[in-house]
Amino acid sequence: MPDSTSTMADAELVCDCNNVTKGAIVKAIQQKGFTSREEVAFFTRASTGCGSCAQRVEDLVSAHSSKQAAA
Repeated sequence: MPDSTSTMADAELVCDCNNVTKGAIVKAIQQKGFTSREEVAFFTRASTGCGSCAQRVEDLVSAHSSKQAAA
């Protein structure tokens, strides 16, 4: 079963507290080579507010860092 982030549009907010979109997170993962939620959080601020989006950020890291490794 795919995670909820796979159907999200790039412009959709992942982190409401810090106004971070899926596209910004994916771009950071792809351009910076991030492989952990902590790296993404430090760079984008996603998941550093209330933390309710932490799993979505983890899902994006898992999905996109593995695609990068396969490329």
